[in-house]
Amino acid sequence: MRRSLLRLSIPFRQPFATSQGVVAARDLLLLRVEENGLVGYGEAAPFEPYDGISLERVADALASKLESNGDAPPQARAAEEMARLDLAARRAGRSIGEPGAEAIAVNRTLPAGPPEEVAAAALQGARAGYSCFKLKVGLPDDAERVAAVRRAIGPWPALRIDANGAWSVAEAVECLSELAAHDIELVEQPCATLAELAEVRRAIGGVPIAADESVASPTDVEAAARAEACDAVNVKLAASGGFTAARETVRAAAAHGLEPFLSSTFDGPWGIAAALQLAASEDISLACGLATLELFDAELADALPRPAVGLLAVPEGPGLGVAVDEAALAEVLVEELE
Repeated sequence: MRRSLLRLSIPFRQPFATSQGVVAARDLLLLRVEENGLVGYGEAAPFEPYDGISLERVADALASKLESNGDAPPQARAAEEMARLDLAARRAGRSIGEPGAEAIAVNRTLPAGPPEEVAAAALQGARAGYSCFKLKVGLPDDAERVAAVRRAIGPWPALRIDANGAWSVAEAVECLSELAAHDIELVEQPCATLAELAEVRRAIGGVPIAADESVASPTDVEAAARAEACDAVNVKLAASGGFTAARETVRAAAAHGLEPFLSSTFDGPWGIAAALQLAASEDISLACGLATLELFDAELADALPRPAVGLLAVPEGPGLGVAVDEAALAEVLVEELE
């Protein structure tokens, strides 16, 4: 089997602001495996501001083929598994997931930018048919931004907020007590730890809490359930360690009475395709945070169909169902590492 490892950098249409900083481009690793004329792709999507794992560490693990080593970052394990699954499913002429829904409800992700700009993006999304929006918070002007978005989209669409763990317990309770007036569907990761989420959940009551960065495995789900830390769990393939590990986490959440949904951390089309197939096969009902390719300014962003009326079509395969031509790949290629 031949392997190659590519480093990609995909520019955003506009720099994307969160409580963790501003991002101008998304750097990813793409593992390519070839056997008997068939090619499988696996995406590694570490994002150091969120998960503390550098792209270089993941690249070293993939170059050393440490996928079976417990020390390999989950993103490296995810890329290895994804490439193998893609290759095997292409050989069999099927998708990597089990048949399920043909399309998945998705939210439009909004940055923590100036309120008037974010509200304009929200209005555009509402006119495009989105029924769920996720707004980044964790900055001093949160109240103004949330109010502006709710005015723009009107009373019906669901509005989520995501602090990415930026608040202390006291800050979360204070902010959520104020923001609840805008009919918040849920808040993702208001604080950093499960213990803090549990404390906030006991204090506010009215706004459901979704664990995100603090939950990446069935063991984490069990800990969250024991602590009564959350009402929902946001699962990411990269952070979980791959398709199989993410599926186990989704199933553990459902078994513990926690509503699961899937999101990306600005993944490329391969990670999005895998997550869509998983959401379809696991009958995920909450809107998923997978409509992020449209944030990119590159031909690669069109490797999958754009959302239509808030729904994203599930790739049918073979494999991941992602076809990227060489020109689109060359546009975002930084270097070949292996």
